[in-house]
Amino acid sequence: MPLQPLDLTWALTAPLAPLDFVLPGLLPGTFGLVVAPGATGKSQLALEVSASIAVGRPAAGGLFPSSNPGKVVFLAGEESDRLLAERIRGLLLLDEQGDPNLHNNLILLPMAGESCTLLADGRPTTLYDELRTTSAGARLVIIDPLRRMHGGDENNSSDMTRFVVAMEQLAKATGAAVVGLHHANRASAADTASQHAARGSSALVDGARWQLNLSRMDEKTADQHMISEAERPQYVALDFAKTNYLPPRPRCWLKRGPGGRFSLVQLPTVAPKGRAVSGARLLTT
Repeated sequence: MPLQPLDLTWALTAPLAPLDFVLPGLLPGTFGLVVAPGATGKSQLALEVSASIAVGRPAAGGLFPSSNPGKVVFLAGEESDRLLAERIRGLLLLDEQGDPNLHNNLILLPMAGESCTLLADGRPTTLYDELRTTSAGARLVIIDPLRRMHGGDENNSSDMTRFVVAMEQLAKATGAAVVGLHHANRASAADTASQHAARGSSALVDGARWQLNLSRMDEKTADQHMISEAERPQYVALDFAKTNYLPPRPRCWLKRGPGGRFSLVQLPTVAPKGRAVSGARLLTT
């Protein structure tokens, strides 16, 4: 491909349309990450976001705003047909299950027990080409989990750089934002909001333009907000670890509800002597 210098006259004088974010800070044609320890809820949240974009409603009780309905492709490397069906039913209200936008826009690809390698020996596979064709015109493509999608060494910077480039090419070819779901490393327990919480080579997070981290509520935070040990597993912290196209954003808290649905909440406030004065409140938009 020949080098194409930026037309500076165009760059400096042409009217520029507002940036079109798929999710806050996540642009079409870019690659992003959701990083979390296992069983934190990253797949569930990603599925909730996918369904929300497909039907054009806010995601996770107001975590992300509504937008026009758009096409979403979810490559689910660890999910069977049966379990994915149960998950999506739990995330949708009864009237949403018959929404034509949902059926036209949401493409779920269960791959449990199948090879879902997108990159082998540094080269795109037949599955990669099929995914690119299926994802044409999509707003969002979810890859879950990244470790199943490449044959390289996740600790090798060259392997991870090749994988990032392949995801960028997928995003550019389809016009979608491509988001990979990835596991956190053990060291991230000390700093769950860090960009470097992701497992493996830093080439992966360095190449991503956007990164969300999910983490479980620790005992100290639960004590501070008078949340019982029985309730604590229902709460998940969400940090915008990397947003290249937005200013820094504060930590959000999500709470699991019926069907495994996450909702944006405000933690209970605490009186000076440590007595809770109000329960967790759903945040509405």
